Amino acid sequence: MKLHNCISVLFVKDAQKSKNFYAELGMTVIADFGGLNIVFKEGFAIWQISDGNIILNTLGRNNIENTESTSRFEICFETDNFDAAYKTVKGKNVKFLHEINTEVWGQRTIRFYDLDGHLIEVGEAMPVFLKRIFDEEGQNIEATSKRTFMPQETIKQILGV
Repeated sequence: MKLHNCISVLFVKDAQKSKNFYAELGMTVIADFGGLNIVFKEGFAIWQISDGNIILNTLGRNNIENTESTSRFEICFETDNFDAAYKTVKGKNVKFLHEINTEVWGQRTIRFYDLDGHLIEVGEAMPVFLKRIFDEEGQNIEATSKRTFMPQETIKQILGV
């Protein structure tokens, strides 16, 4: 068996409000199927489950639309301009799990909730944070590898050094 075309799906209460929320964060809609199933170029979709749908009938509306259940999973995005992304999200008056955090491997991240309580992570793109750590470590590959837990060859390949 060969599977393909993997995409993450978030169940939402109001697809149009969620579509606007993600569009305002810079996501690009590549398909909109009747306003209830919307696919974004960034590799995920949102679905508003209609009455009578097997998902709603088996999971139950409360399980799908429970915005108080905040640790179901997260979707992750990377950005080349982390500070601008943070400023954009901060301006949306969203609920943060945490604001700017530096992960143990050196990448800066933020985590916040969308309108339906899904956890969203935005982090520095790998080449961006690796370059920053590489510079902080005096452009020493070994020290960068130790600090980021990333193999030296991978760092060399990503940074082109």
